Amino acid sequence: MAEPNLVLGWFAAFVGAIGFGSFAVPIKGDAATKVDIDPLVMQSYKSLMCFLTSWLVVLLGQEVTFTWWGVVSGLFWVPGGAFNIFAIRNAGLAISQGIVASSIVMVSFIWGNIIFKEPAKSQIMAYSAVWLIMAGLYGVSHFS
Repeated sequence: MAEPNLVLGWFAAFVGAIGFGSFAVPIKGDAATKVDIDPLVMQSYKSLMCFLTSWLVVLLGQEVTFTWWGVVSGLFWVPGGAFNIFAIRNAGLAISQGIVASSIVMVSFIWGNIIFKEPAKSQIMAYSAVWLIMAGLYGVSHFS
């Protein structure tokens, strides 16, 4: 396995943050609101675009491989995305995304730290930081 590239990883995280921070904008747009698209239908559009654009990595030289873990990931992603869309449509973009983002921080940290044993320099400081992030994002959502 190749050595991870820290700069490339940070760049990918930044692009991912812009994408995840902006994907919900069309869901709140006038066109989608006017026709009242079902969250599962909107999630189907997201899934289709994910499938189509995922082939772009082949152009970058990535080998195509199959793993059942991708299927398992999709079993989490599709219902999570549908509920996220439902939350955006009902609670609003700022509130729902703040709650979702803060929850994602904690769930992802638990998976990385506890399940995959990814080290933290200080467990207490790491968990404290995650709780502060969650509290801040919840506060932004609550007071929006």
